[in-house]
Amino acid sequence: MIKYLSAIVVVLFAIYFYGYPLSVVQIAIKYIPFLDNNVQSIQESRIPPEDVSDKSTSKQTLFTEETLKKYINKKTGLYLAILGEVYDVTKGEKHYGPGGSYHFFTGRDASRAFVTGDFSEHGLNDDVLDLEPQDIKSLFKWVSVYKKQYKFKGKLIGRYYDSQGNPTGYRYKVENKLKLAEGDEIAKNKEKLRMPPCNTEWNVDQGSRVWCSKMSGGIQRDWVGVPRMLYTPGSDSYRCACINLDDAPNQQSGNLKEYPDCNPKSTSCYIQQ
Repeated sequence: MIKYLSAIVVVLFAIYFYGYPLSVVQIAIKYIPFLDNNVQSIQESRIPPEDVSDKSTSKQTLFTEETLKKYINKKTGLYLAILGEVYDVTKGEKHYGPGGSYHFFTGRDASRAFVTGDFSEHGLNDDVLDLEPQDIKSLFKWVSVYKKQYKFKGKLIGRYYDSQGNPTGYRYKVENKLKLAEGDEIAKNKEKLRMPPCNTEWNVDQGSRVWCSKMSGGIQRDWVGVPRMLYTPGSDSYRCACINLDDAPNQQSGNLKEYPDCNPKSTSCYIQQ
């Protein structure tokens, strides 16, 4: 009855002043719990609901450049962005905290510097579209590293994502360049299977030697091949490749040259320095 004491007191006062009979008191007391519960429900309905707007977007937090700049110390947290994706690197405070060797990456998207190594203010930016496809591929590998080691916090509004968190046209262009890199990698792997790298060695007396075997270049095959200089189209650079003389297309390639002073059918050649 202690819970309903205030209500009972009100009823008794009403009876005293207005002369209600005892039966009315009994009825009133009987319904006090009901009235109390309803009053409580009304009061609770007037309490504003908890603001859940932050929670609903917690998995898709969007950062502005100004907001991201705040996350550069242990107190606020250490955040960085790469290709528009924001990661919490606070647990790597030794490297990313003030005074750390990678502190300059925090509070911004410095994607370009991950592959160029230009850590100046000019080089610490997120413009990467002019980089080579293989550089773009390296950047996506960095993204994979951060996904495994650090907590993903959201997306940075700007070059890679719009104000709704959707990929921008620039983002799609970067991803297309990644596909070019992957296609180029497949082509290079096919070339290595067809024209595997040579074995190489060097000694003081005889200098450098290149030779072929059934396992040169780490590629197992049923033929040995002969060493040839395989040039990159449009370049003076070359690598030593083992060529199967029974493969007519290889012999006709304009990118292949024989080593000077080496028997064209020899599986081993000494290189003149």
